[in-house]
Amino acid sequence: MQYQKDEVRNRIIEEALKEFNEKGYEGASIRTIAKRANTSVGNIYKYFESKEDLHDNIVGAVYNKFIDYVKKFNNMKLNEQSKSILYNLLDEIMEIFNEKNLEISILFNQSKGSKYEGCKSIFVDFATRMVTEQVQYELSLKGKRLKDNFIIYLLSNSLLESIAIIVKERSNGAEVKRLILNLIDIFYTDIVDKLDIKDLQ
Repeated sequence: MQYQKDEVRNRIIEEALKEFNEKGYEGASIRTIAKRANTSVGNIYKYFESKEDLHDNIVGAVYNKFIDYVKKFNNMKLNEQSKSILYNLLDEIMEIFNEKNLEISILFNQSKGSKYEGCKSIFVDFATRMVTEQVQYELSLKGKRLKDNFIIYLLSNSLLESIAIIVKERSNGAEVKRLILNLIDIFYTDIVDKLDIKDLQ
């Protein structure tokens, strides 16, 4: 009996993934999800309290994983080992893209009207802060400092918008991971040479 319940719940989630991906949070219909899952609207509400609860069940875990990485970075002290730690952190983040590409696409592209609507800006701020702090640390070792981080912000914003396009247009996790890593390389390699810096006073 429990197997049947799990099977129904999984089928609802599978069809909800498709519906949210195609129509977004605002346009998605519980009635359509029920029809596609061969169940009733009433039965869906036995598993999920609302459309918001169903959406949260699909993208919430992925969002929370990203937030955990933001917290890990916030607790990290920059030093000579921090660059390798950041790369390890990046590898872990990339595995989420490899495993949960569709959920991330919904989170980044199809969450208008939900509590996750502004999530991209959180990750833009995270990327900006992560790169800025690493750059500032590297410059401080040379007796220099960053004038401002506006270019880093622009690059981080472009990166997140590009990631949103990648996860929407490509479904193969390994390809998504490769494309994102290529973009990070293009955007941030030798970034210190391209920034406005000055001597420490």
